[in-house]
Amino acid sequence: MLSKTRQLKLTKSLYVYRPVISLRYVGNDIQRTSKTNSDIQGQSTQITDKNINSILSQTDKLNTWSNFFVSVPQNDASNSNKLSGQALKRYFKQFVKEKENHILEDNLKIEINRVKPKEEEQSKRVINEAGVHMLPDWLYKQVFNRSTRPVPQKSLVEISMGHLKKQGFYNKKADTVPNINQFELPKLCGKTISEHFWRIGEEQARPIRDLAMCLVGTNLPTMPFQTNWILLPGWTRYEKGKLPKAVDFPNENILCFSTKTFDEYKYPLIACAASPTAWYSWISPRLLSNDNEIDCESKYLVPMGNLKRNRLIVGHNIGIDRTRIKEEYHYIDSNISFLDTQSLHIAVSGICSRLKSDWNKYNKAYKNSDKQYLLQEEKFRKIYDVSSVNGLYKVYEFYCNQCLNKPERDVFDKGNFKELQDTKNLQQAIASCASNVEVVHHVFQKLFPMFTDVCPHPVSFAGVVQMGSMFLTTNKDWGKFIINSETTYKSLNESIESTLGKLADKILKEKNHEIDDQWLKQLDWRINSNNHPEWYNKIYNKKTNKVRVTALSQIAPILLKLKWLNYPVYYSKQYGWMYRVPIKDKHFIANSVLCEFPTQPEHIYYEPHFLEDKNGSYYCIPNKNGKTNRCGTPLAKKYICDFENGMLKSDCKEAEEILKFHAACTYWMSIRDRIHSQLLIYSGDCGIYNFGFDMNDEENIGIILPKTIVMGTITRRVVENTWTTATNPREYLIGSEQKSMIKAPKGYKIVGADVDSQEMWISSLISDAEFGFHGATGLGLMMLQGSKSDGTDLHSRTAKILGISRDDAKVFNYSRLYGAGIKTVLEMLEKSFTNINMEEAKERVENLFKKTKGRRYYSSNINGHGFWFGGSETYLVNRLEEIATSSEPLTPILRCGITNALKPANADQSYMTSRVNWVVQSSGVDYLHLLLVSMKYLIKKYNINARFMLSVHDDVRYLVKEDDAYRAALALQISNLWTRAMFSHMLGIEDLPLTTAFFSGIDIDHVYRKEVDMKCNTISHQIEIDPGTRVSIQEILKYQRTLRRNDSSLHDELSEPDFVKDLGPYESFLWKPYRPKDDKLFLKVQSVSSTEEIKKLCEESNLLEQNIKMYTNHMLSKKKRVFEPYIETSEANNK
Repeated sequence: MLSKTRQLKLTKSLYVYRPVISLRYVGNDIQRTSKTNSDIQGQSTQITDKNINSILSQTDKLNTWSNFFVSVPQNDASNSNKLSGQALKRYFKQFVKEKENHILEDNLKIEINRVKPKEEEQSKRVINEAGVHMLPDWLYKQVFNRSTRPVPQKSLVEISMGHLKKQGFYNKKADTVPNINQFELPKLCGKTISEHFWRIGEEQARPIRDLAMCLVGTNLPTMPFQTNWILLPGWTRYEKGKLPKAVDFPNENILCFSTKTFDEYKYPLIACAASPTAWYSWISPRLLSNDNEIDCESKYLVPMGNLKRNRLIVGHNIGIDRTRIKEEYHYIDSNISFLDTQSLHIAVSGICSRLKSDWNKYNKAYKNSDKQYLLQEEKFRKIYDVSSVNGLYKVYEFYCNQCLNKPERDVFDKGNFKELQDTKNLQQAIASCASNVEVVHHVFQKLFPMFTDVCPHPVSFAGVVQMGSMFLTTNKDWGKFIINSETTYKSLNESIESTLGKLADKILKEKNHEIDDQWLKQLDWRINSNNHPEWYNKIYNKKTNKVRVTALSQIAPILLKLKWLNYPVYYSKQYGWMYRVPIKDKHFIANSVLCEFPTQPEHIYYEPHFLEDKNGSYYCIPNKNGKTNRCGTPLAKKYICDFENGMLKSDCKEAEEILKFHAACTYWMSIRDRIHSQLLIYSGDCGIYNFGFDMNDEENIGIILPKTIVMGTITRRVVENTWTTATNPREYLIGSEQKSMIKAPKGYKIVGADVDSQEMWISSLISDAEFGFHGATGLGLMMLQGSKSDGTDLHSRTAKILGISRDDAKVFNYSRLYGAGIKTVLEMLEKSFTNINMEEAKERVENLFKKTKGRRYYSSNINGHGFWFGGSETYLVNRLEEIATSSEPLTPILRCGITNALKPANADQSYMTSRVNWVVQSSGVDYLHLLLVSMKYLIKKYNINARFMLSVHDDVRYLVKEDDAYRAALALQISNLWTRAMFSHMLGIEDLPLTTAFFSGIDIDHVYRKEVDMKCNTISHQIEIDPGTRVSIQEILKYQRTLRRNDSSLHDELSEPDFVKDLGPYESFLWKPYRPKDDKLFLKVQSVSSTEEIKKLCEESNLLEQNIKMYTNHMLSKKKRVFEPYIETSEANNK
């Protein structure tokens, strides 16, 4: 063997200069051999700094190699002697000599082949017209399946450059983008990226969609009973013409399904299902036991069987029912897919939050025949007629035009466990559950075909199905998390009560309370029969002989002597908490609501002591939810920032501690019930002894299935009240370490990433698409090349204009992106910065909108209606409004439609903010669905040991066997690359910026958290969590260059199911990419800065049009004179 010193030198040389070294067997006998030896001929192994020593140590292997071919870079001569071919030759000869292998030594031949290094080839950067770094050629060809890039029209480039100059972005130097070493992508399943996604989407969607359509076209059997259900534990099958019989589980492929239980129990007590051939009822063994109380140790789940074939279960809010199915608690996919009629309804005819209150008011007036209100809101009738709220019976009434009356008394809502065990009540409960199943089927028959019309792309359907299979793992630390949070909560609450109690006792002993003190004179000091003042008597507990004051007590801010803007706080029945400003304070500038008190004694809010105060004015303490909302208590969590910045203060040293303690407790109180409601299954629970993990001991593993509504909003975003709303760890908030309690089992990793600025990038792409190249607009270039360091990125510019921090500016940017106007942004500023000068704020906000959104101009001659001009985001705003007001608004990528309630035919010009918001957010859901479908395709194709775990909007996570972590990370990077390419392709830009092609980093972690280096220390969790790993595409490629385990080539034959092959030519049903209107005038007028310029451009355009028309008429007249003598018949004229 080589000496250690020589090994080190060789390894170091290879690492620094990276020569390419190949070992190939090319013996004469092999070259002349037949095909049987083709597996040996030409075999080569690349030597790197990672494998050099292991290869040189394989004596047996090297005995079969007769020649060493050494390839070194062309610039070898300029390198040190130790890297030269001769130096490498010496190392190899020394190695062979030390091996004393004379056969190999005699046959050893080393050739030096100087080649052009790949790094030099890769360094060729592709820069587009806006100066944006694009995909290198080697990657572009694999992604877009073409060798040449389209060139945008010269006239469009000129308009774009003019716009960028006016916005101050022209000739901005791009940041250097790190090179990416060449690697091999899987072949596209089609000629284009669009065809690729249709094929892989159809492969995943078709089997489930076929089952769904079968259910749509089939009626359920008649419900067997109303009062004679078989009361036996487990499943009972009811089939027409046969006696009921006990079965292990339903064996059909299609089921409508519903379960019921008490809120405090979590585990299912009864369930019903129906297929096209039979009905089923299930009763928990716990329910038929002799105990009259619920024993939470008795745990049973509904078995559905693992039949190893595609199956479909349909229900209303099926995410809850899924958590009660035994087979879903397994790492290996159960082959059961779930469809939720509530989600389907929300996507087709649901209503948004802004619409809901108006809908409920109209519905109430309609039910009560309030003719005056109905006449007044006549326009709303169109929306009302095509939409509905989400309850099962309301949805049934809407789609099936029949009213269903809910049972007068549901034992699960108003009864108890003992009552349910009564035979009559149990029969009624089962009948009610079965009725829900029947209603679900009727709704599904009407609704599913509508959904496939609204969301026609197979990727949309496949993505929805995947989102319904979330799967979280934890361990015994989950129980510790709850115990620690509860203990800390109890301790802090006791501390708060103790401190406030001591303050109350202290105040009682003071003598000058009514004379000088602005706070204490607010208290009622009348002495009662117990010889205590009235205020003290209200907080005194006779049983414990102690006072009890909580942070929520009305007296707490008084005891703490709180001040707002250095003025004492007061409480009003009408206005909540206020602050008093002396009339003589001439320097006070009011930014709060002035309190005006009723003067009539009979008024419910009559407060004479405030009316009689002629020396002071009272102002409302601002509420974060807007001016019209009262301040319930200044000790609330939302006022912590005001305490830290001095807006809220106190001379009482205990005040800050109580405020922070109360905020810590408030957070835990807000999530406590949701945490306790999680159905956590450990190994051994409910008869489950194998979760399917590749490990011997699963005892410590627990599984939680999130209760998701996969399309819980009209933008088709997922809704789930525990995990999608979880905050990141904050030191002072009890239980905020919640996310990190999701932990990978031993030998597994959580692999995932946040999509970088997902919706901001989508918006910039929609904007750039008007010109046909990336970075063509101010928003696009800011997104791609804006820098936080020099303040040229979008958030920094907004922060500078509004005079706020960059982090705060993010909130305002996304609000504007979702359609918020000046009024909304002003309200947000007021909520976020409670003492802001509103006149100055209004000026800043208006300036922000002028520089970003631009100004409005109305012209019937340009685009037929009004448009925005002069801002960095003008092209985006106009395009979003164009989509939102079109007759059938569709997302630009997967062509998903908007809910019927917000279609222009029904909403007219109302709810524009929601409609513009829908375009962006729903496109974000398209992004997620493309990403999920791509990952599922790659995981299956390359046998990656992974499963989908969780997605929260732009965050996606997978649970992966540790050995496959880097393969999963590479698959996620490739999926992101394909998804971004699909967006660009469908928006008419056949190229992709290198900066957005890949995730900036993939997290490979053992817990779920936002950043891999978060320690997750909180007041209730003092133990630091070890960091995970975050890897860029460059770092991934050091470990994994292809998706195969052995890094071998991916270019094998594509395989796809027969039904995908039989679809025929994809051009017949693939949508064509977006092509903007050829309207140069409209593009130009959007970039100008004044109305005078618009008018001038219009005049020039009209003049040009007139000249063209005159010239055309002149040429036609000339042709007519030339050819007229030869035209003699009417036939010729017709021709």
